Amino acid sequence: MSRLVRPTRLTKLAVCAGAVVIVWTAAFLLIRYDALPWLLPVHFKRNGDPNGWQYKTYARVLLPVFVQLALGGTLGGVSALLLSRPHGGDNDRADLEEEETPDKKAAAVAAEAVVFLAFIWVSFQAYGAWALSQMWMRERAGLGVGYTMLELTGIVLTILIAVRAQLGLGRPLPKPFNSEHWRLGHLYNNPADPALFVPTRKGDRWTLNFGRPVAAALMGLILVVGIVGPAVILTLLLR
Repeated sequence: MSRLVRPTRLTKLAVCAGAVVIVWTAAFLLIRYDALPWLLPVHFKRNGDPNGWQYKTYARVLLPVFVQLALGGTLGGVSALLLSRPHGGDNDRADLEEEETPDKKAAAVAAEAVVFLAFIWVSFQAYGAWALSQMWMRERAGLGVGYTMLELTGIVLTILIAVRAQLGLGRPLPKPFNSEHWRLGHLYNNPADPALFVPTRKGDRWTLNFGRPVAAALMGLILVVGIVGPAVILTLLLR
């Protein structure tokens, strides 16, 4: 059995705001659907004139919403994995009442950062939906200067959130060294430890407890996103 580390208030706010943005995007595109041309320009010459079209379908028009759902679902799943913590029922009741431990705080901070990133790029896709509809309507290449500016702003905010999370994690409390809990010198593996975040062997920063299956799932999800995500983007760009 498992329960979640208590998410921060900002985490809950970002989740709710992200859901509102996705609903708004879907509503906006559905309202604009009938006004869009029945052939959508999808490829353009150097001078901006279209030379490639696709039939208008709900799947094509709602593509920004599908991207939003993929971002929200993937990063939301990462956040949930970061907050997960096993317990054994009544024997863990005292743990439920204890003050926030450093590893719980680290998990909450990391999950908050991931949810903030999801909100930023979900919101960016909302603007992208509006810019895309404008491009289809005028049948000219380009999503506008605002799209580029917001994209750069999103990158800057992503960096700031990463820095903020790093500062919020703080330094872990030293942990008694037990050679049986370390694999290959630097991988902590202790199934009996409910913490997902644990001090490194040197104790100067955080690492994952690979004795918990969720750590392997988290790393696998990140690797899949890192490999599949760019491949999908390149496929869409080069089709």
